[in-house]
Amino acid sequence: MFRIIVFLLLAFFSCNGSSQQKKTPKEFINEVIVDKTIYSRDSTAMVANLYQKMKKNEASFANPEYYDSTILIIDTIIYDHSLDRIAVFVIAKNSTDRNPLSDSKLPFYYNANCYLGKRMRVDSTVFELKQLGPFSLGNFHLIEEIRQAIRHYYFLELATVLDEKSHPVFNYNIDDKRFWNSPTGWKRMFE
Repeated sequence: MFRIIVFLLLAFFSCNGSSQQKKTPKEFINEVIVDKTIYSRDSTAMVANLYQKMKKNEASFANPEYYDSTILIIDTIIYDHSLDRIAVFVIAKNSTDRNPLSDSKLPFYYNANCYLGKRMRVDSTVFELKQLGPFSLGNFHLIEEIRQAIRHYYFLELATVLDEKSHPVFNYNIDDKRFWNSPTGWKRMFE
């Protein structure tokens, strides 16, 4: 039930209820290849940063359902060509008994958010992370479902988000290389 409400809210805010999608044209797909060592090092540092946000109930972790036994998973890190600007999909795994809206017999449920980040120093693992939102996906009972849902939203629907005057908010999806230099994309959060 809660998942349905979240999807309805996302549909309303993203396209005023019209359920639009805007696929990134092939020539603009962001295809940055990152060395596994860098990716792993950055992922580890980001998890530590996000656990600190969770302990302080900041950003997407304001809800009291997040507590010491919540497991945070870095699902995907998307880099720009400089490797200094990122988008990261974060999945939080919680025990179903922490969710009063769940009637699931499964032991866990999953929520997901997207953060944008900026590397603070060259060759460091320190990132300033800001939640891209108020968009959040919640109350999924299977991790594969939430992985597909977050990709679907940020790769196909982010570019369709309209403001109260029906103007595009972001113009580009996260998988679009133009997102990184657009004043409505990554720069909207950091410059």
